[in-house]
Order: sequence, then C-alpha cells, then structure tokens
Amino acid sequence: MAKKTERFSSAGRGNGLRALLEIKTGELIHSCEPYAFCIAKNSLKSTCQSCLSRGDGLLRCSQCKCTRYCSTQCQRQAWPEHKRECKCLKHLQPRVPTDSVRLAARIIFRLLSDPEPHPEESYPLAEHQSHLEDMSAEKRGGLTQLCSMLQLYLLQEVCDVSVLPGGLDLMGLLSRVTCNCFSISDGELQDIGVGLYPSMSLLNHDCQPNCVMVFVGKRLQLRAIRNIQPHEELTISYTDVLAPGQERQWEELQKESQILLARHAHAVPDTNVYLLRLLDMAMDACISLDQYEAALEYGNRTLGPYRLHYAEPHPSWAVELFRVGKLQHYLGRLEEASNSFTQAYDVMKVTHGTEHPLFNEVSRKLTEVQAELRRT
Repeated sequence: MAKKTERFSSAGRGNGLRALLEIKTGELIHSCEPYAFCIAKNSLKSTCQSCLSRGDGLLRCSQCKCTRYCSTQCQRQAWPEHKRECKCLKHLQPRVPTDSVRLAARIIFRLLSDPEPHPEESYPLAEHQSHLEDMSAEKRGGLTQLCSMLQLYLLQEVCDVSVLPGGLDLMGLLSRVTCNCFSISDGELQDIGVGLYPSMSLLNHDCQPNCVMVFVGKRLQLRAIRNIQPHEELTISYTDVLAPGQERQWEELQKESQILLARHAHAVPDTNVYLLRLLDMAMDACISLDQYEAALEYGNRTLGPYRLHYAEPHPSWAVELFRVGKLQHYLGRLEEASNSFTQAYDVMKVTHGTEHPLFNEVSRKLTEVQAELRRT
C-alpha cells in the first residue's frame, strides 16, 4: 500500500502531517496501536485493561487490586505491560496516581525495555514538543508535583530516574505526555483511557478539520471526512465544542437539569452549546433512571443543534443519531428509528468505516427495524 502521509514543517504552524496523494471522503488514512496507554482513573473498575471492553463483574488483578480484565486471556495478554506497573500500584495502595503519571510510567517502562524508536515511527518521542518554555509558573509548579508523584510511584521498579533513554528527564517527559497524548473513547465517544500515538501527535488543530479520529479498542483510526488533495495538511479538532463537565449523581443531575431547562427555555435557544450540553446530560440521566420517554424528548431536541455544530460528517453527530434511534426503537417508533439509524449509518460509513464494531451495530439495528416495519 502506498504511503499516504508525510511529516512536514512550516514557519507558522511548526510540525504537521500532510497528504502525499489524493484521499477520498471516508478513506482510512492511518491506523495504529499506542506507544503506551492507560485506562482512565474513573474507568478502572469498569474497563478491561487489555481490550478496553466495558462491563460489570470484571476480573481483578489479585496483586495490585486495581486493574480489571474481561477474561483470563486478556489478563495474560496484558501481563507483559502490566508486570512492572503492578508492583508500583501495589506499593501505593490504596492511592491511585493520576492518568498522566501512570501513562508516563508506562512510557518509561517501554523506553527502558525497548529504547530504539520503531523504524516506521515518523515522530520519535524525544522530538515531541514539550512547550515547557511557554508554561506559566503555576503550570510548571503543577508539573513539579507530578514529577514527585511519578518518582514515588516508580520507586519499586526504577531506582534512578535522573536520566532516561533518549536524553529525556521526568519534567520533559511529563510535559510531552500532557501536550501530545489523546483521550481514548469507546463506541459512544465516552473517554475511557489516554494514550500516546507519536505519529498522530503531528496533527494540528483546525475548527473545520478534514479528518476525525475514532477508536477500536485502543487502536486509533484516522479517517478523512472530505476529499483531501496532495500536499494538503491533515487536521483534526482538538476539542469537542460540547465537552462534558463535572460528573454528578444521576438523580441530582436530572433534577437540576430539568429546573435549568424549564427556567431558561424561552431565554436561550437549544443551539446554545451550554444548553445543548444540559440537554445531553438530562438525556443521560433519564436513560440511567429508565425514563425513556423523557430521554427521547431531550434527545430529539439535540438533533437539530448537533447538525448545526457538526456540519461535516462527525462521529459525535453519528453517535447522537444512534442514541436517539435506540430510544425510538425501544419505544416502538419504528419509522423515526429507521430514519435515525439510516442517517447514523451514512455518517458512520465515512467517520468509522464499514469494519468498525459500532458501524456493524448500527447496520444490525437498521436491518432489525426495517424487518419490523415490513411485518407491520
């Protein structure tokens, strides 16, 4: 397969990634495993450390009592990466370090066991931007605290962390981790982990990007959401305009969101990003409380604003359509569900590709609804 991208530098934007040939809408540009990754702290009890599947009753590591696995096979597969980490976690029980500290430790373990960069890697870790010189004194102070925690965490496995392979130090490594790692999301775009994907760190931000990233487990897939010409820069959106805020208990969240929505119903349009996030949270709360009619009411209100904010084919738009479609199907609104699943199918064909598990689930639900419609 011909190489599709290359690294380049420009005076205005620094390092970047650009196309070597024409790339079509929906085309898979790049797919890769992380150099290192870790499960997010708030997902440790519900996410398999190996395949990143989610569920209840996962097997727990008997040593560190922190990591979980969906099967003994996954536990065996994860052991080479978890072996050294396990001792560190056990030493700090019951405390669990931050995601950035645990990810940095996993990177150090890999550097120590395999210091040579992979021949296909176009952006070695030592060349990643740290932006230390641009950081405020407050941010540097925060990094210093993380360094102290990382040193304490590594005591059982790494005695001397003053010099790391590649000439890196702890401060430089942690700053690179915080600047260059990506959140790993599940099928419904909920963050469940964080990983370092070196070549993908070259991607620059654009408010109207030509690419999106989706995940299959911990494998990152970069796809084009419009036609890209040779030598055109590949871009992604670093931030979601609807990024979630602080988590709350579902009952409290439902009550507060309903009060706010009623109070500001005529003052603020649904397209307002803050109100839209509130609608999303109210929908989530109602689903968790088995109040599906109310959940669908909120979900329907999100569709127009989602389409406005995500004008290009976007995973968030597809997932919202799928979520609403599942509610419509459950409540017996088959025509509406068929329409939502069809739209989600068309968008995911571009953003996720036809091999992605979520695309297959949408396809299955669409077939199921259409079969039910034929029987009525």
